[in-house]
Formats: sequence, C-alpha cells, structure tokens
Amino acid sequence: MPLTGIIAEFNPFHLGHTLPIQAARAVMEGEGAVVCVMSGNAVQRGDLAIFNKHARAEAAIRCGADLVIELPLPYILGSAERFAQGGVALLNALGIPDTYLAFGSEIPDGNALSAIAKALDAPETQATIAANMRAGLSYGSACQKALAATDVDAALLQTPNNLLAIEYLRAITRQGAAIQALPIKREGAPHDGHVPADGYASATYLRTLLHPVGGDAPGAPSWEPYMPPVAADICRRELIAGRGPIQITALEPAILSLLRLGEPPPAGYLDDSEGLAARLTRLAREVESLAELLERAKTKRYHLSRLRRLILTVCLGLIPADRPEIPPYIRPLAMNQSGQALLRRMTKTAHLPILSRPAEAKKLGPQALRLMEKEAALSDLLALCYTAPASRRPGGEWRVIPHLVELVPVH
Repeated sequence: MPLTGIIAEFNPFHLGHTLPIQAARAVMEGEGAVVCVMSGNAVQRGDLAIFNKHARAEAAIRCGADLVIELPLPYILGSAERFAQGGVALLNALGIPDTYLAFGSEIPDGNALSAIAKALDAPETQATIAANMRAGLSYGSACQKALAATDVDAALLQTPNNLLAIEYLRAITRQGAAIQALPIKREGAPHDGHVPADGYASATYLRTLLHPVGGDAPGAPSWEPYMPPVAADICRRELIAGRGPIQITALEPAILSLLRLGEPPPAGYLDDSEGLAARLTRLAREVESLAELLERAKTKRYHLSRLRRLILTVCLGLIPADRPEIPPYIRPLAMNQSGQALLRRMTKTAHLPILSRPAEAKKLGPQALRLMEKEAALSDLLALCYTAPASRRPGGEWRVIPHLVELVPVH
C-alpha cells in the first residue's frame, strides 16, 4: 500500500494545503494513506503557532489527511535544511514501501529542482558557500551566488517554496531514503503574500486577519472563504474558547526575563554563528521590548525569522545534542480510522519507536525524555497566551494522547 508524506505547518490550514493532499490521492489512485509531518507549537518563522498543534492536526485530518505526526521542536527552530532533514527522516522511519513526498513549489519541475540540489551538494559549491558566508552573506544569498558559476538556474532559489523543495530533495539523497519526490505547483497567492489571488490566500495573510489587530477591525476582510469549511469551524471553535490567536509577542515579559536572567549560551549553539546567541542575551539587558531587541540584532545576514528561532532556542535551553540526525521517536498527534490502521502496521515496520503516550518517553532513554520535556516546556509557555484561565494550567503536554478524529462535521 503506497503512502504519501507532506511536511507542513498548517499555520493555519487553508485551501492551498488541500492541493498536495488531492495530488497525493491522485497519484495513489485512491489507495494508500496521506501522512503529514507537522510542526508542533512553534513554527519555522520563529513564532508560536497561531493555534495549538492538536487543533491544527485535527484540521488536517478533517481536510483529507489520514495521520499527523509531530516534527520535533529542535528541527523547527532551525534552518530550512534542518527542517527538511527532520521531516524526511520521520517519513523514512515509517518503513512503508512506495513512499512519496508531496510538496508545493513555484516551479514544480522535478528535474530542475534535482539539478540544483545536486549542484548544492557538490564539494566545490559547499566551499564557495562557506566563503560567501564568511564574507557576510546570508545562507540563501551565499547559495545563489555560488550557483551563479554553475549551469543550473540559481534564480529558482529566490522563492521560499522552491528553496524548501530543494532541501527536501537534498535530505532524501543524503539519508538514502526510499522516497519519491512529488512536486506540485503552488497556486494563488505567493508565500508570505499579503493579497489573495485566484481564491487562495497565504497563511501570512490569514494570520493578519485572525489576530485582533486585523480580525477585530470594523470592515476587515473575512478569513473564512480561504479555508475549507471544517478548518474554519475549528478555528472558530478555538477562538471562542480563548485558545487563539496565539502570537509570541504575548510572551514578551517572559521571553525578556528568560534572556536577561539566563547565562549566555556556550559556543556552538544551535544555528548560532559569531556569538549571535550571546549577543541576543546581552542586548536583552539593554532593550525595552522584544521589537527593539529584534531591530537592534537584525542585519542583512541575520533575518528576523532566524533571530526569533534563536531567541526561542535560548529560552528553552536547547543544545546541539538535542538535535540528532534522526529524531528519537515518532509521535502521532491525530488520525482517522485509516490512519489508525496504518499506525498498527507501523508497529511492525517503523525504524523508530512510536510514542503514543508522552510518559513513555521515560522508557526510551535520556535523549527522548529530554526532548519531551522541551516540548512540554514550550506547551506551558504557549498556554500562557490563552485567555481562558482553565486552559493556562501547565503540564498539559504530559496528559494528551493521539486524537482519533471521527469524520463528521465539527459543531
């Protein structure tokens, strides 16, 4: 039975997210299962997810996925390369033959994307990239400049979905994963686009409508037409319950306190270079707000998303040992009946232990337990963003189990 994986954040789930699911069903000709590897309560832009991971996982299941598993926190708070590495490793660890990886890109030309991936991994290209970064360029700019001397189209790296698609292909090759790439053309609004197009809106645009500064303004556009109805129902439910919209700025006092009171991290910190993490902790003792901290630390080389990721990394006390090449477990978040059957099959095929109950991490060794503790710490921070007092209680991460979603309308 074939399987198609999708690595995503669903922040929030919108109409564009249904396209790779539909493409997966078409390729598998109605057979097989769709498995989403989804970011948890943090996202790669260095922010908290707008809704908690369990609500977003439920939306994915109700909109066509069969099983959602969690991409661990250290791979989210890293570069696109690390993000892809963790997602591909988890899909490969499922141990299911005939596995595809579906992903959106601006140019869904598998051959062109593969050519760039191969060129990037060439030793001479890697040496040039390193030299470009030492000269002060960001990673993306360093890659584009290095590829300009090759016969591939370096301009494809200028769009974020293409860049991530190429990182997926590199991860598949590096890990020797038996996964076939399934690139899909991104439709409608571009990534981070602030204007809807052809009936589609970016997650960035939807977040501006969902947050109070946009969603509560008189005459503000509605976010609902750009989501599948069941996903919109879940968003509405979370909003009414006071569990969203979530934004990292709600934790500004906590974050500044953690940065000010903590010791500067050691050299070799995750995604650190030239003492950037230590600089952030020093600046935190001088600034009045998180916005000022980001503005003072921002440079052409260090984009805001990287700074925000590093801030969360420091606050949570993550260290290089917390991000091994392969995650220590597979953690399901939600599933339908087909996903439940697949999960039972995976108990015989998976190359990693399946963590259905958080407390079981204690039996998997210190690395797995430490990772669960970090996930729990992030969930406790995110809970402080809720407006309902009962939802702000800590320790919820240890009590939750995978959600079996009955495919009926949400009320």
